[in-house]
This record gives sequence, C-alpha cells and structure tokens, in this order.
Amino acid sequence: MDAAWAGVAGAAIGALGTMGGNILTHWLQTRRQSSLVERRQERLRQMLSSDKYTWRSLDALAASIGADEQTTAELLLEIDARASLSNGRSWALVTRAPFPEDVQPER
Repeated sequence: MDAAWAGVAGAAIGALGTMGGNILTHWLQTRRQSSLVERRQERLRQMLSSDKYTWRSLDALAASIGADEQTTAELLLEIDARASLSNGRSWALVTRAPFPEDVQPER
C-alpha cells in the first residue's frame, strides 16, 4: 500500500509542477505582449499629439511602432483615433480632428 501512495503522490507532484510551469510561461508571455502593446499605443499617442502634424499616414505610424498596418489600425482605434473621411490612410486623434456633425456615430 505504501508504494501505491508514493505513486499517487509522485503523480500529483508531477502534475502540479507541470501546471505551475505552464501558468508561469503563459503569464510571462502575456506580460511581455501587454507591455509591447502599451509601448506601441504610447508611441502612437505621441505622434498624433505632436504640434507639427494633426494627421499622420498609416505607413509612418506602422513603421514607427514596428507593426503591420492591421495591427496599427487596431491600436489606433483603441487609443480613440480615426481615419480621415477623404483619405483613409491618414489618421488623427478624435480629440484633435473630431468627426463632422453629419457623420457622428450613433450612440
């Protein structure tokens, strides 16, 4: 009976060790990803808040954060930026370039 309990205890310890390792690995990966997203969003805010330009091209914004255009557009929406109505490749913060009244999104 003692050998059986030792086997059960060993299996439990092994399972807990594996689960703990997986949880730690996942936490470290998501922490790094979250940090990258926050740094990219801050860089986009800085670029779009500059006194020199109100509008910035999607190409310049994507290059500045080292991301593809789709990722950049998603991050821009998260920081409350919008694309130009006349040139969809230009972006600005909504606070600096609000929508015209006739195209306000419905709430």
